[in-house]
Amino acid sequence: SIYSIVKIKNIKNGATFSYTIVSEEEADLKTGKISVSSPFGKGLLGKKEGEMAEIQAPAGKMEFEILSITR
Repeated sequence: SIYSIVKIKNIKNGATFSYTIVSEEEADLKTGKISVSSPFGKGLLGKKEGEMAEIQAPAGKMEFEILSITR
């Protein structure tokens, strides 16, 4: 949900990232804030810890594991 901090792991390369899901006006990728309406935000919404998320990125379809969600 909005204002949740989501830690994800890229299945392909094992890299982990943490993002805060925010409104479109607050989005700032440099500070780890992604818009709820972005492809990443849409792909993560409604997911639970341990689930997989497929996200359509400019580089193609990417698969992520949801490691944790904090509110």
